[in-house]
Amino acid sequence: MNFRRDRNARVICVTSGKGGVGKTNVSVNLATALAAMGRKTMLVDGDVGLANANILLGLNAPTTIADLITRNACMKDVVIEGPSGLCVVPGHSGSGVSLAMPASDRRRLAEAFRPYADRLDHIVVDTASGIHAETLELVADSDTVLLVLNDEPTAFMDAYAMVKVLASDHGCAEIAIVTNMVASDHSGRELFRHFKEVVRRFLRVDLVHLGSVPRDNHVREAVFRKRCLVEAFPGARASVAFNKLARRFVDRVTPPTIGGHRFFGLEEALSGAC
Repeated sequence: MNFRRDRNARVICVTSGKGGVGKTNVSVNLATALAAMGRKTMLVDGDVGLANANILLGLNAPTTIADLITRNACMKDVVIEGPSGLCVVPGHSGSGVSLAMPASDRRRLAEAFRPYADRLDHIVVDTASGIHAETLELVADSDTVLLVLNDEPTAFMDAYAMVKVLASDHGCAEIAIVTNMVASDHSGRELFRHFKEVVRRFLRVDLVHLGSVPRDNHVREAVFRKRCLVEAFPGARASVAFNKLARRFVDRVTPPTIGGHRFFGLEEALSGAC
């Protein structure tokens, strides 16, 4: 079967070297901001360990991504509507999108997502943290790897380890970075500069800084309200930053990649890295 090279939807996999750096908040607010800008966007909770994206949005999830496999549910049975028309595919802790699943289950998931390859503009996948093999293969199945980085020393080193494995074992030539929970834009730029200097000493991979999200008490308040920040507190500093990040993705030209094709199970191979 032949598939078009001009697939519309671009897959953004959001990841981090360790937990606690705000990865899911970045995923949820980025996806919601994109939807609010009129972009047809889907948020997929692919964190098989702690699936909680729908909780941050205050959405009940009677069915989850696991039902696409275990109950042969259709995508229309699983997708729920979030803010600004965002399509949300809830996750299921302990099961869901994983490269450890049988090939038949992987094909079933790919077939479920494939019709959205042309319907949507963006698919934002919240992946598990860490450098587990299954996580990294899923991250590499994307058009853009978005790594969430903060200035905690362990988070910094774990992020470096993730970049190393993605570049060395999965052929990722470019990784986008968002610096999260920083004191200011200047602090975020300096953190990225330091991280890039460390990476380029040992690795051949391009790092692109897409922006910074400041530390903001409104983030915690939004979590307690079970609403995403950009909807609950649109004027908050972090909300402004998330909207700027979304605008970068709207304005950024991202060609379809082999990684993104793998997400949809497309058979056509494109030249280039993930």
